[in-house]
Amino acid sequence: MTGGEKEGEITAARILTLEQDALLDLYLKKLDDYFEDVKTSEKIQIEIETLHLKRILSK
Repeated sequence: MTGGEKEGEITAARILTLEQDALLDLYLKKLDDYFEDVKTSEKIQIEIETLHLKRILSK
């Protein structure tokens, strides 16, 4: 074992090439961004529906 590694620990460098690791990081960032956009869209949709229901109920 090299310095700093614990028994049974496998580092990404030993599994993936540097290019593959960079692509994986980019993919995960894009995926995180996508899910954040979905969450934001859901919040906006809920706000729109809430305002619509308030208008209906206030008539």
